[in-house]
Amino acid sequence: MLDRSIKMLVADDVDAIRSVFREVAQRSCGWVHLIEASNGRECVKLLSRGDIDLAFIDVYMPEMSGLDALRGARHVGIRTFVTLMSGADCDNFMDVARQLRAYEFLRKPFRVRDVEAIIDTYRRVAKPAKVLVVDDSMTVRRIIQKMLAGSIFRMDCYEAPDGETALAFCGSVTFDVIFLDSNMPGLDGLATLDRLLLHNPDAKVVMISGERDKNHETRALRRGAAAFMYKPFYPPDVDAALQRLFGLRSPDLAAWQSATPVAEHNTWNRSTSAEAAGGERTSGSRVRNASSRSP
Repeated sequence: MLDRSIKMLVADDVDAIRSVFREVAQRSCGWVHLIEASNGRECVKLLSRGDIDLAFIDVYMPEMSGLDALRGARHVGIRTFVTLMSGADCDNFMDVARQLRAYEFLRKPFRVRDVEAIIDTYRRVAKPAKVLVVDDSMTVRRIIQKMLAGSIFRMDCYEAPDGETALAFCGSVTFDVIFLDSNMPGLDGLATLDRLLLHNPDAKVVMISGERDKNHETRALRRGAAAFMYKPFYPPDVDAALQRLFGLRSPDLAAWQSATPVAEHNTWNRSTSAEAAGGERTSGSRVRNASSRSP
């Protein structure tokens, strides 16, 4: 979890709602610094400072709606971790909330523990996770890194082109999550999984495969894999998997995700087709480190 204090904004014109967040801040024993706004213009002004870690914004506010305030902040590059709030008509705003990259949509009335669950998610999301991607295809490793970069989680990503290199890497770096291809030449995915868990029993290993084989999936899970994902997968799939692995609450807004963007789907199709035609596939690629974006 994040080990520093966080700045949390609540923007709502109803004092009773803001009082819920005061209780949250009080229960945090000082590591949540609460900032309040009672209208949309105050909200966008505070967001635009760029130092707010997470914000809870009501859709309906005087002077400027919460949606317009968030839209304005996003327009100038503010990437604050945002939860929108409203009453029974939440469903009318779900698509807009997703487009504005909100994490969640809270339906009023909500409880202190609902807010605390979102704060817990932010603390995990904001702390960079060390992630290893193991796949013998350089093209696929790059695609997976692109999908990871689209996740809400911050990640420091490393690559390994084969099982032996991954095992050597894990001898010097402690990884939070390892995405491990099931089908590799030489030391295959299951053999690599066994050896990884022998030396690092706490590792969260996500097996990945382009072949939908339920028997293989069952064997991997029985042998200690934390999850199994099929290619192609996308940032929302990564978010859902990591939320489960880290024991975090899954946001209701995730259920409103639209179909996978065509551009992302084409990324897999174009890249893997080009590889099959001629070949960026290699088992000798140098392992490299790549930095990821912030939430």
